[in-house]
Amino acid sequence: MRYHHEIIESDPELPVFYIFHNERTDSGVLAHWHKSLEISYTMSGKISEFTIDGTVHETNAGDILVVNSNEVHSIWDDHNKTKALSLIFPYAFIKSEIPDYDNKSFRLTNRTGYTELQREKLAELRGLLDRYFVVMESAGAVKATLLLKGMLYQILFLLDRYFSVPKTDKSRGIASLPLISAITEHIDENLDKDLAVDKLAAAFHLSYTHLCRLFKKETGSTIHSYIVEQRLNKAVKLLMFTDKNIRYVVDACGFPNQKSFSSAFKNKYGMTPKRYRDENKV
Repeated sequence: MRYHHEIIESDPELPVFYIFHNERTDSGVLAHWHKSLEISYTMSGKISEFTIDGTVHETNAGDILVVNSNEVHSIWDDHNKTKALSLIFPYAFIKSEIPDYDNKSFRLTNRTGYTELQREKLAELRGLLDRYFVVMESAGAVKATLLLKGMLYQILFLLDRYFSVPKTDKSRGIASLPLISAITEHIDENLDKDLAVDKLAAAFHLSYTHLCRLFKKETGSTIHSYIVEQRLNKAVKLLMFTDKNIRYVVDACGFPNQKSFSSAFKNKYGMTPKRYRDENKV
């Protein structure tokens, strides 16, 4: 079975990607995976089937689920009045704050086995998520960046301190996903360098053909498309949040020349990099 690989880009001002699901009109989310850590909080209503690595969960108001890195997950929900909050922490950020993250998982599903302290901390976690939502949806959210960051660190602290367990072989996801994660991490950290597919294959001791087939099978995207996508994501951040000239952006994002960069950028965003900057510069 092929699973979709999702690319997670955090808010430039906050170390998290925030999504509020309000009375969704579709019936769910297809099976996919990503390196990021995802927290799903059902605020009201219920989610019929939230499947994580083959285990199906039904959530009700107040329930919190955690999707760890590389865990294949999907949602089927026939309750269109459900309101839910998702916080997605990019892998690089989690790894920098929790160095041993690769050796642990976060679990919030064994509630019958919780200690009294864990039940208290779970209530505290709900309170933080409720407060985070209120601040994010308020008119003053732009001015509350420091407050929001503080809450995010509190959320991670509670997960790490009270709800972490050693990662087992069973919880490490589909067998090939750690390899794909290592490859995508290498790409993400070297966007300004030569990322020729044959050199990537050699670096991971794979044949060119095997790498291309494996990446396509597990992510639904060609490895070349993934590289271009990540380079464009980086370019957008440089255009919006810095005053670096286009030549610098081209080099920093690993495009061979300005013509190829402009062509790829216009193909995705429908305008030139300069126009995009003029209309979106922060």
